[in-house]
Amino acid sequence: MNKRASITSIETASICSNGSVEDDKPLIEPHMGLLSSVNMIVGLIIGSGIFASPGPVTLKVHSVGPSLLVWAIGGFLSYIGALCYAELGTMITKSGGEYQYLRSSMGLCMGLTFTWSNLLLTNPIGTASIATVFAQYILQMAYFDKENPTGEGLVLPEYATKLVTIGCIWVVVILNAVARKASAYVSNIFTLAKLIALVMIIIIGWVWLGKGHVSNFENAFAGSSTNALDYGTAMYMALFSYNGWNNLNYGISEVKNPKRVLPLAITISCMLVTSVYVLANIAYFATLPISVVSTSSTVAMQLGLETMGVAGGYFFALMVVLSTFGAVNGNMWASSRLVVASAEEDSVFMPTFFAHIDKKRGTPIRASILVGIISTIWCIPGNFTYLAKMYSFTGWLFYGFSVIGLIIMRFKKSTKDLNRPFKIWLPLAVFFVIVDCYLVVAPLIDAGSDGVYQYIICIVIGLLAIPIWFVRVRKPQLGRILFGWIPRYQDAGILAKKEAQLARRQMRLANAQATEEQVETDREKY
Repeated sequence: MNKRASITSIETASICSNGSVEDDKPLIEPHMGLLSSVNMIVGLIIGSGIFASPGPVTLKVHSVGPSLLVWAIGGFLSYIGALCYAELGTMITKSGGEYQYLRSSMGLCMGLTFTWSNLLLTNPIGTASIATVFAQYILQMAYFDKENPTGEGLVLPEYATKLVTIGCIWVVVILNAVARKASAYVSNIFTLAKLIALVMIIIIGWVWLGKGHVSNFENAFAGSSTNALDYGTAMYMALFSYNGWNNLNYGISEVKNPKRVLPLAITISCMLVTSVYVLANIAYFATLPISVVSTSSTVAMQLGLETMGVAGGYFFALMVVLSTFGAVNGNMWASSRLVVASAEEDSVFMPTFFAHIDKKRGTPIRASILVGIISTIWCIPGNFTYLAKMYSFTGWLFYGFSVIGLIIMRFKKSTKDLNRPFKIWLPLAVFFVIVDCYLVVAPLIDAGSDGVYQYIICIVIGLLAIPIWFVRVRKPQLGRILFGWIPRYQDAGILAKKEAQLARRQMRLANAQATEEQVETDREKY
């Protein structure tokens, strides 16, 4: 990759007048081939959503056909989004994902707004939603009644669900705070549970189809919802399960021959994940009545009960519990590192206090506790569907902004000539933005006056980043006046980096000018 023609750091690199980029840091040596890239993407996408989202999706669209279409379209949208991010990631190879893309296309304020939203909304809500799935399956096993195996009419105590959810979060916090290696072992072992459960679900589905259980697929579109807004909300729930395709960019600089490998790896992995999700849903509909699928929050357990009896139900519930616990652990690990990075690199929102790494254990204890507190707060207001909607809303809002940034950078003077090892067809990026706008707006309208407040909360919290940016970065002297009374108050670290960058630039210009003067002097001598 041409180092001087790609943005490796928006913070420490400056774009020259010829469109190149100044950067003193070496690039990571590419080492990932096609197979490694596919494994990475698939591992990032497949999560706990496929064990909880089928119910809310079916409940919204009312029938089998539209439900399967929503899952297939969700995979296609994720595929286009991943291709857009492939262009962004090969052009801007500095780690930081959307923060870097938004900062280079729309300015520092937009990049920091993403960081703020990620710290307070996206990551902790994602952790809380997965922990809620964990709690639902645990309690479904605890309250299981042989006389009522489908759980019809059973209402799990809300306080119990929240207590188990919060308990799961804090067990993971302790695990991440005191035992670094144990956290890694949990991720590796519990990921296997997720894959075993999905493979078995798909196999069981095909066996039942082979036995003639196809009644749910006859007249598959009968009784479908005629409200277009319902499909936007249903798509949110499906896209929750596809989340992770954007994280591929954190390893994009390590991909060999990205122009060839990236689009191929993205195509293979997205097709594979979409096929797995659609086949899993077919298995649910082959084994269970539509009414059970649409109302169950533990559909994998219901499949096990129907096909393998009580033992099967408990087996699948246990697999999902292990899978979700591993997913919460992975989210907690990534979220705590984001807090550390934010406190360490720019300290606009996070004080340097949270950048502390315990010397004995090598873990970010303070950051882990902070993430645990924020995630616990988000557990209180609602259930899995409530949290998944908010998570998808914030996520797809910034996916849309990032791809708009891609379009802007195609025409922006300082970025239009940057090297792009992979380049998506521009109409596809525009199509993605249009669909993204629908996905952001439709659930707002569909929620009505009673449900729209949850999205308003997200918007208000996200917009709080702007006044903080203004007093911490834009007008730091105002920040000192307003907050200087706070003990150990410090200016944002990003200000010092700006000053250092300006000093380096002035030094380079001075050296260049001195060299030119020396050449001119030598020329006059001769």
